Amino acid sequence: MDLLSLRQKYQDCQRCPFLVKNRTQVVFGSGNPQAKVLLIGEAPGVQEDEKGIPFCGQSGKVLDQLLSSINLSREDIFITNTILCRPPNNRNPTKTEVDNCHDRLNEVMNIMKPKIIVTIGNFATERILGKKGVTSLRGKKFTKKIENVETKVIPIIHPANYLYSGRNQELMKMMLKDFQTISQIINKNEKKI
Repeated sequence: MDLLSLRQKYQDCQRCPFLVKNRTQVVFGSGNPQAKVLLIGEAPGVQEDEKGIPFCGQSGKVLDQLLSSINLSREDIFITNTILCRPPNNRNPTKTEVDNCHDRLNEVMNIMKPKIIVTIGNFATERILGKKGVTSLRGKKFTKKIENVETKVIPIIHPANYLYSGRNQELMKMMLKDFQTISQIINKNEKKI
């Protein structure tokens, strides 16, 4: 199975009846399906739900800036979310909603076999690493096995935190530093190929 087939499989997902009633569409993911870097966010917001593209709002602009700082663009990565459907009023996903998308996210990882997974924010970090507190975990390298292949996992602070902080420059410096760590891992992996 490839990501296109997987997208079709989940295009009309009905596992979360409340989210189904409130969504415009499933936001599966976007970017390069052969990418070795997988970014996993929390959940679609209003703009993402309307356009069907993860991180297409203000947080996405910040994310694009961070990617650009290490000479990457959305064509170099694949990005998805912990859950596929927008929770109303941008509330946090429930445990049931995260659990309902568990198999789908595993399938994405198993198909892609990324060398690096970047978890964006608390929900993605907890889902992938089983650890809470992205602020204390951010920028650190973890290892996760996906189909018996070691994958590096790097948690980062969600770009929305930067926006909510009033564009705190110290927070931006931390985020840029975390992306330098991501770049170093990418470069190390490229030397092995």
